[in-house]
Amino acid sequence: MKQEINRALIHIIARHSNWKAAGIDARLRQMEVYPTSRNWAAFIRLFLLGIGASFTIAGIIFFFAYNWADMHKFLKLGLLELLLLATTAAALFTHLNQTIKNVLLTASAMLVGVLFAVFGQVYQTGANAFDFFFGWTYCVVLWVLVANFQPLWFIFLALLNTTFWLYTQQVATHWTFAVVLDVLFILNAAAVIAWEFLRANGKVQEQHRWFPRIVSLFALIAITISMISLLFTGLAEDYGAAYVLGLVMYGSAIWYGHKIRELFYLSAVPFSGIAVVTAIIVKLGENVPELILLLATLFVMASITLLIQYLGKLNRQWHGKY
Repeated sequence: MKQEINRALIHIIARHSNWKAAGIDARLRQMEVYPTSRNWAAFIRLFLLGIGASFTIAGIIFFFAYNWADMHKFLKLGLLELLLLATTAAALFTHLNQTIKNVLLTASAMLVGVLFAVFGQVYQTGANAFDFFFGWTYCVVLWVLVANFQPLWFIFLALLNTTFWLYTQQVATHWTFAVVLDVLFILNAAAVIAWEFLRANGKVQEQHRWFPRIVSLFALIAITISMISLLFTGLAEDYGAAYVLGLVMYGSAIWYGHKIRELFYLSAVPFSGIAVVTAIIVKLGENVPELILLLATLFVMASITLLIQYLGKLNRQWHGKY
């Protein structure tokens, strides 16, 4: 926040003085607003580390797939357990960089899933996909809580969403589509709220905001689809809960976006509203589709144009650019 304030002040001073562009650029670089060679080196190091860990896990999976028929069951399980123990021990008992330890712990979390899959294939347990992902999810909970690592949190949340979705497809088959989406929205919105609360209190280290943005986008997509589906299937699907959740989410996200000056929330939420209103227009004009499609198109064009203008004005106000 300090850099943003200084940057805004620099632009304000530049507009009312003869401060040259070269001087402004030098000052911004001195404040490290622009990425330095050190920042790029750190990014490349982390990127290559993540890519290397991903390819290693993929190589292990393909190794077992290719040599499956020629390997004894004890060799299959033994190799995976050895790899799992080795990566976990390296993450816990070595003096490596903390980021490298977190990547190793993330790789261990992925190997847990591979181990469960191999175990199920060897002994033909008959477990369905829900049981597999449920076991995988609760076995990595402790690592997720201890690591405080955004990619590991993201993987855990993806496993949690997958587990719930498969539960509704294989166990709770009587749940309606809207109810499933409502629960997915609550699950992911709760994760975002918890993350923002912990970040505001300094409990999590957040260098980049990709995690809350991706999770927020998924939650927003879920509730938007739920609200639109109710227009065509009826409120009996979830007794209108999607609209209540949607209105609460719209108000809360816009308020919070203004509070922390986060344009993501102020752009994603209105797009959801535009999609819902467009669906309402289409629903109301089912008997005259040609006219309604024209009106819906004009509405989308006008609303997006106004939204872009408003966000641009807001961005200039926040960052001192006129």
